Amino acid sequence: MRLTAKQAAERAGVSRSLVYAWCRARQLRHLRVGAATKRGKIIIEESDLAAFLKALEVEPAASVPLVSRHFS
Repeated sequence: MRLTAKQAAERAGVSRSLVYAWCRARQLRHLRVGAATKRGKIIIEESDLAAFLKALEVEPAASVPLVSRHFS
């Protein structure tokens, strides 16, 4: 399924401006359709968004002990 920048932002739970920034930085694969002299429209494949978000995942460190805080 193809998504607009607005739909991609809603699915990712981020702002539209962040989606535009990812596209501008060429981090998120997308299509830019429209006339050469105009900005056009950004189209993002749902599978590309999912792969991009998966690549952003951070795994917790297994060797870091949990810190307990006790308040007096």
